[in-house]
Amino acid sequence: MPKRKARASAASPRALITLAIAALVLFLLGESFLLVRSDSGRITLRRTLGIGDRATITRIVGQHARRAFAVMGVPIDSLRESVVEGRPAAVQWRIGFAPEQSLIKANFALTHFIEELGARVLSGRERIGKHGETVVTLVAGLPGMPTHEITLVRAAPPGEASALRRGRLAIVAYGFGDDEALAASFAKLPVPFAMAIVPGAKASASMFRAAHSSQREVVLHLPLEPINYPQVDPGPGTVLVTMRPARIASVLQHDLDQARPVVAVANHMGSLATQDMTVMGAIYHELRRAELPFIHLSPAAGAVCKSLAADLGVAYDEPGAVIDDEARQTRPKALERRWKEILAQARTREHLVVWVRATPLSRGWLPGAVDRKQLEGVDLVPLSLLLRKSGGI
Repeated sequence: MPKRKARASAASPRALITLAIAALVLFLLGESFLLVRSDSGRITLRRTLGIGDRATITRIVGQHARRAFAVMGVPIDSLRESVVEGRPAAVQWRIGFAPEQSLIKANFALTHFIEELGARVLSGRERIGKHGETVVTLVAGLPGMPTHEITLVRAAPPGEASALRRGRLAIVAYGFGDDEALAASFAKLPVPFAMAIVPGAKASASMFRAAHSSQREVVLHLPLEPINYPQVDPGPGTVLVTMRPARIASVLQHDLDQARPVVAVANHMGSLATQDMTVMGAIYHELRRAELPFIHLSPAAGAVCKSLAADLGVAYDEPGAVIDDEARQTRPKALERRWKEILAQARTREHLVVWVRATPLSRGWLPGAVDRKQLEGVDLVPLSLLLRKSGGI
C-alpha cells in the first residue's frame, strides 16, 4: 500500500504540468487566432515578422484612413481614388477641402487613426498650387511599405489666389570648412537662411553654437566617403563604406548630438558612399528614428539614395539650385547673373531651395541679393517650410 501511494503522488505533478502546458498552448492559439483576425494584429505581424500580403495591408490602412476623414466631415464624394503602378504607394487619393476646413486637423486625424492601427504617416509635404490652392501630400503605410499617397487640396479663399501664387525660396549657406570666423560672420547677417555645418572638425562645436545663438536653422552636413578617398578627404569622422552598420549608426548619433537641433541631414561629398546600399540603409535607419529628411547634394549617377528613401519611408530632397563656382570668384558679376536666373525660376515654380557656398564674396553679396525689390514675386522662407518631413507635415 505505501508503494502505491508513492506512485500516485509522483504522477500528480506530471499531470498538472501537462494540463498547464495544454492550457498555455490553447491560450497562445487563441491569441494567435485573434491576432490574425484583427486589423491591428495583421499590421503588427507584417511590421514585425513580414507576414501578410501587401493587398491586405493596403485595404486595412485605406479603411482606417477613410474613417479619419469621415470624422472630419469630409464628404465621401470629394475623394478620388486611382491606382498608379510603379509609384512607391500605388494607391493615389485626392481629396477636396473647402477654404474654411483645416488641413492640419485632417493630418492629425489621419495620423491618429492609422497610428492606433500600427501604421503611420511616413512623410508629408505642403505646397501652393497654380490657382492659389493649398496642397498637402501625405504618404501613409508601414516603413518600407508605403500604401497610400493622399493629396489634400484646399481651395483658396476668394480674393487670395493671386497672393498665394508667389514663389517661395529658402537659402542654405554651406562650405564653411574649419573657418570659424567666416561661419560666425554669416550667422550674424540680417538675412533669413539656414547653415549647413560639417561635424567633427575642431571648430564644428563653436559653429553649431553660433548658428543656434543666431536662431539659424541647421543642416548636419554629414561627411561621406567619396571616390578616390583618401586623396579626396571630406575630413574627420567620415563615414566609410568599410564600416559596419552599427558603427555608422554610432557616428551619426554622435554627430546629431553635437549639432542638435537640426532640420535635416545632407551629404558632404559621398560620391562612393551614396552608391552603397548598406551605408545608406544604416544612415536612413537613424534618420527615420529621428524623423529627419535627407538632402542629397550633387547626386552621383549610381546613387541609391532616392529609391532607398522611398522604400524605407525616409523623406528625401534635392536642392533646386546650387551656387558654387560663382561664389568663389573675386567679383560678383557671375554671382548676380546666376541669382537673376534663380529668381526667375522661383517665380515660375511653387518653391525652390538654393544652396550658396560661403565665401567672403557671397557674404558681402547676400544682404543686397535678398532685398525686397530684388525678390519681387518671391518670398524668402525658412528651409524647414519647404522640406519633406517624415511623420507628417
